[in-house]
Amino acid sequence: MGQLLATQLETGGAERPRYQQIYAMLRDRIRNGQYPIGSNLPTEAEFCDEFGVSRYTVREALRRLVDQGMLARRQGSGSEIIAAEPHRNFVHQVRSLADLFQYALDTHLDIRSIRKISLPAKIAVAVGGEAESPWLEIKSVRRIYENGEPICVTHSYIPDRLAWLEPEIPGCVGPFYALLEERSGETIINASQEIGAEPMSKAIASSLRREVNAVSLRLLRRYSSRHGTLIASFNWHPGDCFTYSMELQRNPSH
Repeated sequence: MGQLLATQLETGGAERPRYQQIYAMLRDRIRNGQYPIGSNLPTEAEFCDEFGVSRYTVREALRRLVDQGMLARRQGSGSEIIAAEPHRNFVHQVRSLADLFQYALDTHLDIRSIRKISLPAKIAVAVGGEAESPWLEIKSVRRIYENGEPICVTHSYIPDRLAWLEPEIPGCVGPFYALLEERSGETIINASQEIGAEPMSKAIASSLRREVNAVSLRLLRRYSSRHGTLIASFNWHPGDCFTYSMELQRNPSH
C-alpha cells in the first residue's frame, strides 16, 4: 500500500515536494470528514508507512496543518483535528531563509492580469526601475487553497529585459523569482523586504473582501541580480487576520 501511494505521489505531483503533496492530501481528508473534528490523526509512523516517506517529510506536512489552525499537536496525546478549514487568521512563519518565501508553494495563486506598462514614477523607486520605462505588470490574488479565502493581493513588476518569459508565467509552480532566475541565468545576489501598514484602495479591498480604507499589511519584496531588479512585488494582506512571524538565530561565531 505504501509503495502504491509513494508512486502516486511521484507521478501525480512531481513538481511539488512530497511534504506539500501529503499536506494537501491530509487537508482534503480533514475537509471531507474522513478525519472528523475531535479525532486524532494516525501516528507519524503510520503515515510514513502509508506514503513511503521519512518521518521528517511527514512532520513537515503536519506542521503546515498546525500553522493553518486545523491541527493541534500535543505531547503524549497525538495530533487532534480542531478545525475542518484553515483559519482565516493566516500565519506566515519564518524559521529559516528557505521558509521566507515558502508560502508561495503552500498556497494557490490566481493570476488576474498580465500586461506591459510604462512604469509609474511612484512605483519606479520602490522596484528599482526608471519612470516611464517598459515593465511587465502581473496582478494576482493568493489564496490558502484553490477557491479558498483570499489572503493576499499581489502586484509584481518584471523589467522589460525579462519580458520574453511572459508566456511561462501562468504555468509557473512556486514563486516567480525562481522561474526568472532559472530561465534567465541571472543569479539572485540580493533579496530585500519592507513591511508597513497602509489603508486599502477600493480595488485591493474588493479583492480581499474588506471595506475601503481597512488596514492592510503591505510587504514589498525585491530580488536583484548583478543586472538589476529581477522582480519586485507589492503584497497586501488583511491587517486583521494576517500574522508575519519571524524567527532569527544569532550566528554562534558572533
